[in-house]
Amino acid sequence: MSKNVDLGANWEGAIKTLLQRLDMPTKEDIHHLHARLDTLEQLIQQKQPAAKRPPRKKTSKRKSASAITLEIIAGYPDGVDFKTIMDATGFDDKKLRNIIYRLDSLEKIKRVRRGTYKTI
Repeated sequence: MSKNVDLGANWEGAIKTLLQRLDMPTKEDIHHLHARLDTLEQLIQQKQPAAKRPPRKKTSKRKSASAITLEIIAGYPDGVDFKTIMDATGFDDKKLRNIIYRLDSLEKIKRVRRGTYKTI
């Protein structure tokens, strides 16, 4: 007859021996390291003074594209043509046409003749 050998105990022993030979950390080793890291992080946080933010620089607010365009048109009381506005703003054709359409819809500018606009 064969002996009833407790394979569970031998299997666990074999795994532990393999882990030790391969120098692999066990679950307990990992938990121990996590606990030590947590204590180190807490010590670091206690020793660091509260971080002070550098004072904000006062920057001028950027103007919207519509505000820039309206400002340029306002600089010409008799009206200004589309090409001059495009050269002054640097906006592409489609963007500038949309801005002029919007300003005209809001009644902030008036069309003097085709391609020429002035402020109201």
